Amino acid sequence: MRRVPSLLVACLLLGATAAPAQPSPSSPAPAAPAPASSPASLSLASLPDEDGVAALLWERSPEFASARARVASSRSDLVRAGLMPNPELDLGLNTVPLGPTNPPGLNRWTEVPNYGVGISEQFELGKRGPRKDSARAALASTALDVQANLRTRTYDVLERAAEVATAEVRVAELEKLADDASRLTELQRARAQRGETAGLDADRSALEEAQLQGQLAEERNHLAEVLLTCSQTVGLACTPFGNREAASQFLATRLSRPLPEADVQQRPDLRSLEAQQHSARSALKLARRRWIPDPTLRAGYLRDQFVVSGNQLNSLGFTLTVPLPFFDHGQADALAASATAEAAERARLQLTAQAERDMTSLSAQRQAVEARRERVHTQTLPQASSLVQRLEAAVKAGGASMLDLLFARRTYGQLLMDAADLDLAAFRLSVSMERVRATGPKAPTELSEHF
Repeated sequence: MRRVPSLLVACLLLGATAAPAQPSPSSPAPAAPAPASSPASLSLASLPDEDGVAALLWERSPEFASARARVASSRSDLVRAGLMPNPELDLGLNTVPLGPTNPPGLNRWTEVPNYGVGISEQFELGKRGPRKDSARAALASTALDVQANLRTRTYDVLERAAEVATAEVRVAELEKLADDASRLTELQRARAQRGETAGLDADRSALEEAQLQGQLAEERNHLAEVLLTCSQTVGLACTPFGNREAASQFLATRLSRPLPEADVQQRPDLRSLEAQQHSARSALKLARRRWIPDPTLRAGYLRDQFVVSGNQLNSLGFTLTVPLPFFDHGQADALAASATAEAAERARLQLTAQAERDMTSLSAQRQAVEARRERVHTQTLPQASSLVQRLEAAVKAGGASMLDLLFARRTYGQLLMDAADLDLAAFRLSVSMERVRATGPKAPTELSEHF
């Protein structure tokens, strides 16, 4: 067995005492406390469950401020659909004489004109019911559409959190690799100065160190980008997990959860299309009832001052007006409503078929990724960790080269980053499958009361 030169052992001991402590695979360092959420920020380390994320988005995301206005507008349409037409009041002044009165000598203002006042009301026959049904279904469709958007944004936040977790894991590992690369460069330079190796090895180590430093800077920039995207989605400043252990735990917890049973027909977007179809059918029913005329009844009072001619001084009058729907009897509205109903039904059937295809494809992808994850976590990573531990013990005992240990730790770090990327891929597949299924967060009361 090769003996480690005394200079290498001294460098190892110096690095162990002067360099910041790095958690070994066998004994991870204590996790730093995660920052707590404040009213102006969201700590991903204390991210709530899906219902909590949805409630947070509903309250803080700018996107759903306008969604509330959409729901309120649909609700006002429902209120308006149930109201009767306003009555109309008319006032009249008639028989105002021009020129001499007949018979002559009458007062043209107190003995000739008549004054009338009347009130009229239109009575809709067979139309308010379908109109209310259409508006009620339209309100349900709007609320379900908003719930579908809220569901989508909730899963978006979970994916952004997973990206942040993966970036934090990669940053932590790249920091270790960069530190090891720096120590390796120093060792290679020391060996080159003593003539134990060519200067080319030291230059190659320096280039590898620069490459790792560049990857570290790029990964930190990516972490800042995904945090910004998370903040824009939530409407709060997203703060990272704070340590590698919390980030890894977030990914592992989600991936260990079993998938719920699929019930695609209960997805909010499909239910929204179903409600839209019902609204269009009610609108079609309303359009077909335009054949039924809506009569207008008028009741009026007349004071006729021309009593000298034998007219009645005070009288009441009643009028019934019936429109004749010869030309416009709702045929245009019927065409529009029929087309809307057919489009909603077609879209719902197509989305349902697409969901079934997506589930088949996503299930196959997840099985493949899970098989790779199991192999990496149960075989590859334990073997690499065991190798690093044995080399650490051998270096301390003087039976192995420090270079071998650094190379092994670099390989182990790369495997950990690959495992984090694999966890992210599995996380995304899990979220994609839940997007396809009928699962999702609980709807806010402002929405659920309408469907």
